[in-house]
Amino acid sequence: MSRLRFYALTLSLALTPFASTALAQQESPAGWLARIFDPSTLGVQQYPAATLNRKLSVDAIHLEHGGSKLIAISLTAPDELGRASAFFQKQFGVPPQVTGENTQYLTYTYDFTSGDKGPGKLKGLKVIIQRSPYVDNKGQIIMEYSPPPK
Repeated sequence: MSRLRFYALTLSLALTPFASTALAQQESPAGWLARIFDPSTLGVQQYPAATLNRKLSVDAIHLEHGGSKLIAISLTAPDELGRASAFFQKQFGVPPQVTGENTQYLTYTYDFTSGDKGPGKLKGLKVIIQRSPYVDNKGQIIMEYSPPPK
């Protein structure tokens, strides 16, 4: 056996446990689909004029590179953003944080990821209502939920 072959074999045997660990930690597309957030699990209703977009949701989950955050992105007409915000404000009982006023990038954010804002059952939830940067002439509702550690 040549030295080069010996070193290659030794290196491949040494790296095998690391390679299997790295592969085990990677998520599959089925894992990404399983992480699409269902707001009804928290007793939250989705805005009726919005439709879940699984492609955008999975893309956002994939960009998280692991973790346990659940994400759902729904699309609606751009003129529905204010009504969607009012719909969630009625459910949550708190006003949103509004940014981008007097611009085309008006954004409504309900953030229950820290502090004592809103009902306790919503802890870990963030809802962002904005014009979609990915789909022309659409508004989007991003719901992100970070479940408590087990």
